[in-house]
Amino acid sequence: MISPQLVQSLSYAMLAVIAALIGGVVAIYYRPGPVTESNLQHLSAGIIFAAVAANLLPDVHAQAPVFVVVGFGLGVATMLAVHQLSRRIENAGVGGGFAGATSFIIAVSLNTLIDGILIGVAFLNAPKTGVIISLALAFETLFIAATAVTMLPKSLSTVRKLSVPLLFGGLMLFGVTAGTLVFGGLSGAPIAIVIAFGAANLIYLVTEELLVKAAKVPETPTSTTLFFAGFLLIFIFDMVYTLA
Repeated sequence: MISPQLVQSLSYAMLAVIAALIGGVVAIYYRPGPVTESNLQHLSAGIIFAAVAANLLPDVHAQAPVFVVVGFGLGVATMLAVHQLSRRIENAGVGGGFAGATSFIIAVSLNTLIDGILIGVAFLNAPKTGVIISLALAFETLFIAATAVTMLPKSLSTVRKLSVPLLFGGLMLFGVTAGTLVFGGLSGAPIAIVIAFGAANLIYLVTEELLVKAAKVPETPTSTTLFFAGFLLIFIFDMVYTLA
């Protein structure tokens, strides 16, 4: 029998699947310029940072510090390993002239799987946190799927291009299912470690991916404002959702 937590987590995770498809379709017909990309990266960074600060970190605050340290340490080590794997794939020339796209898709696929597990565990621990994280990751997935599609050869058919965001969406749903089934019924240390792991994963994404890439374009008042607007948007949504 399918648990209510699994149904709920999969329902909200579908937001990321839909967002990935939308991002892929938009990227096929329109590629934003560097300034627009930087602005979207700042907005996405603000949204994810707020979700981590307002929801994930408070959820593990009451746990033993050792569990949080272990989870964070594993999360950082995993993201560094994924980054190194991505660079080695690109340097090895896997994918020929589009090795960059190949390494990016592999790295994003692994990251999306982790995000899915985090959503599943978040719904098990605190449904409100699961909702906020799902919304934040949906926006992230939209942007990342669009980026992946723009890196593909223009000669590829539309169907093949859209298979990439579909891959991301499928891995997200698989991660949600795995996280819910594996950690269902557990509490305490295992949940705290996974949430801390996921928090480290998202913080790494903000600081080492989104903001680093956004910094390739000179900072503007607009990009800075969008970062804080994204943060405030999720923070206010969290406040309203809590009061509802």
